[in-house]
Amino acid sequence: MMTMNERLDIDEQAVAWVAKLLGGKTPDADKRAYTDWQATDARHAEASRDVEDLLASLDAAGEEALEAEMVREIEAYAEERKRRRVFTGISSIAAAFIAAVMVTITMWSPAPDAQYYQTNVGERTTVTLEDGSHVQLNTGTRIKTVMMDDERHVTIEGGEAFFDVTRDEDRPFIVTAGKSEVRVLGTQFSVRLGASSNVISVLSGLVSVAQHQNGDSDVKEVALLTAGQQVVHVPAINRAVVEDFDANAAFAWRAGKAFYRDTPLADVVTDLNRYFADPLEIADSKLASLPVSGTFNLNNQDVVIDALESAFSIVAVKRVDGVVLLYARQED
Repeated sequence: MMTMNERLDIDEQAVAWVAKLLGGKTPDADKRAYTDWQATDARHAEASRDVEDLLASLDAAGEEALEAEMVREIEAYAEERKRRRVFTGISSIAAAFIAAVMVTITMWSPAPDAQYYQTNVGERTTVTLEDGSHVQLNTGTRIKTVMMDDERHVTIEGGEAFFDVTRDEDRPFIVTAGKSEVRVLGTQFSVRLGASSNVISVLSGLVSVAQHQNGDSDVKEVALLTAGQQVVHVPAINRAVVEDFDANAAFAWRAGKAFYRDTPLADVVTDLNRYFADPLEIADSKLASLPVSGTFNLNNQDVVIDALESAFSIVAVKRVDGVVLLYARQED
C-alpha cells in the first residue's frame, strides 16, 4: 500500500512536470522524459491527469496571458511542499494550485482597453458608454474612458463634457480633469477643464469633488455639490469656490446656444472663440468691459457677428487671415 509521503512525492513530481512543460519551448527530450515518467507507474499517469485537469478548468484567456507567472508560482509551491513535507492528500495540492493561479490572474490580468472620443472646434457629439451612461462632448473636447468591473473612469484631456451617469452603487463613476477628481454613483453634471481652473456644475444628484495632492493616490475632497451648485476649482492654490449657478446659461451649449447675462465682452469673446475657427479679437480696448446679454447661435458665426453688431454698436472687420476685429461704432 502506498504511504502518504509516497503519494505526496508523486503529486509533487506531477506538478513540477506540468510547470516545466508550461514554460514555453520545451525540448523534445523533456517531453519524452515526461511521457516515460507517466508510463513507469499508473499512479504517475493518474497524478498527471489530476494536475492537467485542474489546469484545463482555468479560464483559457487568462491561462495564456499568465503562463509564465503560473510556472513560477507552481514551481515555488512544489519546492515549498518538498521542504515542509505537509501530510495532505491530492485535494490540498489541488486547492493550493488553484489558489496560486487565481492570485496570479488577479494580479496579471490585462486592464480593460481605453476608449477615446473627441470633437473638433465647432463640433458637439454624444457617446454612450458600456454601462449605459451618456457623455455629451462640447467643442474641442477629448476624453479617455476605461470601464472596469469595480470602477468607471473618464479622463478629460481637454474641453468640456456633460455626463448623464447610469446609477451603479457598486461601480463609482470617476472623472479626472487635471488635478480635479469628480466621483459620483449616478447623476447629471458637467466638467470643464481650463488652463488654470476647472468648473464642475451639477444638474442633479450629489457630486464629490476632490483634488489630487502630491500623487494620484493622495486625494483630498474639496467640495460636495448638490443640484444647482458648481465649483470653480483652482488646483495650483488649492482653492475651491462653491456657488449657485444658472443651469440655462451653463448648459446652453448642449442645444447649440451660448447664453450671457451682463457678461463683459472680453469674456464673451474668449468663450465664443472655443466654437469657431476664425477667432474674434477686440481691437478697441474700451469694448472689453462692455456688458453683453443675450442668446447666440453657436452653429453660425456670421449670425453671431451680426447680433453683436446690431445689438451692441460694434463694427466687425475680417482680416485676410480670418481674424475678426471688433471696433466700437463711431457715432456721427
